[in-house]
Amino acid sequence: MSRKVSIQTLADQLGLSKYAVSRALSGKTGVSESTRARVLELARALGYRQNTPGSTGVSAAADQSEPPFALICMNQLNRGEPHYWQRVLSGMISGCNERGWHHAIVSPSLGTGDAHTPPERAIAPHLDWERCAGVIVMGAFPHAVLQRLAQTGRPIVLVDHQEPLLNCDTISHDNLEAGITVVRYLLSLQARRIGLITDDGRAASFAQRKIGMELALNHFHTGQGHAATFREWNVPYEQGEWVDQLATEIKNMPEHERPDAWIGVNDDIALQWMNKLQEIGISTPQDCLVVGIDNVHSAATSSPPLTTVNLCKEELGQRAIEALQRRIERPGTPKETVMLATSLIPRDSA
Repeated sequence: MSRKVSIQTLADQLGLSKYAVSRALSGKTGVSESTRARVLELARALGYRQNTPGSTGVSAAADQSEPPFALICMNQLNRGEPHYWQRVLSGMISGCNERGWHHAIVSPSLGTGDAHTPPERAIAPHLDWERCAGVIVMGAFPHAVLQRLAQTGRPIVLVDHQEPLLNCDTISHDNLEAGITVVRYLLSLQARRIGLITDDGRAASFAQRKIGMELALNHFHTGQGHAATFREWNVPYEQGEWVDQLATEIKNMPEHERPDAWIGVNDDIALQWMNKLQEIGISTPQDCLVVGIDNVHSAATSSPPLTTVNLCKEELGQRAIEALQRRIERPGTPKETVMLATSLIPRDSA
């Protein structure tokens, strides 16, 4: 007696998810052509037939169903940030469109139902979870929220955030490299007293950039045979008062102790600080150098234009969708940590 060949049979033999096999069989977007060819070849070899009346085989049309969607988790703070996260989101939407996917954006929180509430209902009860291809998490979320997302059973890709306790694919920029790059560049310009303005705990990327800067300072020395000094100012980045408070401190500091080079852990901090320095009579680059990280649009049009490190924001979003598709098609493969390279953009501020 012949054994019935099901979608699960095909998925098990090919090492694919049922979702990927179903999309391939129905001729829908969302899987690569090579994956579709593998599915169709095995389906024919095993004699798979759709259970749809009037079906002619593996090309039977289940294509009247709605397309799948990627669930994009984005916290409320980042939703209003136009220079970085909105550009990453734009890349994700482009990646979804290329695959014929829809997308849905949610902002899950810790107050999403008790432990007995199904995670799908707690996170987004208004969505048709049968169509959810997977989850993209943008930036930092509490571990409890990530655990709740994992309970849905959908593949998860973390963007610009790392969570060692979850076995997820991670896509980010090489923030360590960015930090090393800016310090090595300032040392090459004979900077002796480097000041960093950051916001500890604001983002994992900020912490990684600072580690890169410290590594560079520990391993590379100035041409005069002694290491540059490095001082960190930790500010409440989201509160604008930090600019005036730091300006007061710097004005009262002896000139020989003031940094001759400043690093903003991102461009927004660097631009705010460069403007404030000029207000208090410290010009850039005559009196001190200023660099940032991110390469936001306003960095090129500031006065003077800001030296920065370019991060490929739209590409980061597109790569996250690629990683989600890979995980759908190859659920059993080892998890990946992908880092996109950065590049220095020298301008007049340094």
